[in-house]
Amino acid sequence: MEVLVKEPEFVVTQDEERRILRRTSILVKDGIIEEIGDVRGPVDEVIDAHGLIAIPGLINTHSHVPMTLLRGVADDMDLFPWLREKIWPMESHLRPDHIKAGTELGVLEAVRTGTTTLFDMYFFEDTVAEVMSRLGMRGVLGEAIIDFGTPECRGGDECLSLADGFVRRWRGHPLIEPGYGPHAPYTVSPERMKEVAERAREFGAVIQIHLAETEREVREIEKEHGIGPIELAHASGVLGDRTVAAHVVWPSGREIALLRETSTLVSHNPVSNLKLASGIAPVPDMVGSDVRVSLGTDGPASNNALDMFETMKITALIHKAAKEDPKVMPAQTVLDMATRIPGDFLSPRWRIGRICRGYRGDLILLDVRLPWWTPLHSVVSHLVYSARSTDVRYVLIDGEIILKDGRFMRGKEERILKGAERASLDLLERSGVESLLKGVD
Repeated sequence: MEVLVKEPEFVVTQDEERRILRRTSILVKDGIIEEIGDVRGPVDEVIDAHGLIAIPGLINTHSHVPMTLLRGVADDMDLFPWLREKIWPMESHLRPDHIKAGTELGVLEAVRTGTTTLFDMYFFEDTVAEVMSRLGMRGVLGEAIIDFGTPECRGGDECLSLADGFVRRWRGHPLIEPGYGPHAPYTVSPERMKEVAERAREFGAVIQIHLAETEREVREIEKEHGIGPIELAHASGVLGDRTVAAHVVWPSGREIALLRETSTLVSHNPVSNLKLASGIAPVPDMVGSDVRVSLGTDGPASNNALDMFETMKITALIHKAAKEDPKVMPAQTVLDMATRIPGDFLSPRWRIGRICRGYRGDLILLDVRLPWWTPLHSVVSHLVYSARSTDVRYVLIDGEIILKDGRFMRGKEERILKGAERASLDLLERSGVESLLKGVD
């Protein structure tokens, strides 16, 4: 299959020189970018990219995709009451059919907003993987492990066994990277984290874990173990170049050094952290210390969206304000965090995050014939500060057109939306929670 993206207004390559090419065509053949330049000859499909900008597909490095079903049912709360009083009780009633409907909705939302790779950490990950592969989404998936159990397993041993089976079943899939999701040091013991680290090394699998999300978490871990959550994870063997540490809002200076030394990838989740009032992560300090930092949305129950354009803009803005320095977190740095940096983390398994020869055909096209793109003086600045996720017109994943002129090509949107609505209402009913719209005229 050959797809020609014909002469977009600009191609944001994200290559080593961060070149931006003008009216340069892109040929994707059998899932790989084969040529960038004046491409001629017959191809299977041509995308007329006049008035569009091509950029690498965005990579969301932390989410809980099926939580689309819980969007808006537990807002304006602190993290631990939010988890213990609302989210965990509702999640205990989750079934695979809920996961299927929530994942379909999440993939649709991600595609329509320009994301081509989703990191997910949740329950029933076999179902998540099946849906993502069927809908054409690239996924880095961690089967959740919690010592007191999940809706899928009765305790840590069973959870770990499930994760092992998940990794074995999906290893080598062209779109799915299976791995382990130990929830956090306050739900997974150091002994269990050591087991997870050993299994992950055995399989070469990715680990996804929440670390230092709140100041309260840090205080409680220090009180119990004498060290902070990031140091505890390191002592348990969890940190490393195949590990994603989500949030990292309250690291110590020593822990920032550990993240750098172990090449751990940090997933910065500014929208969720702001909404839950968890704090503002010291991202400029981490970036300045050569820690690898990427961007994530977190789940739709705490964001409440999977919108990476919103995430990029907020990332650029909050750190300027926090540091009282407008030079902090320039647009190019933020764009790197959404493309190149997580793409390099996934190499050599997948070469993504750039529009370069030999890279996978994961790219998106945005319409720039819009008021908020005009005048167009700086492409990168506009991508971070002006662009809206609704500007996305085309999405290619592995060379396949998943979104075509704004139309989702892998399923009927109306069916997905209605299915998610039904599944959400069923979950709330099972949980004894009433919809907030009940009784509204």
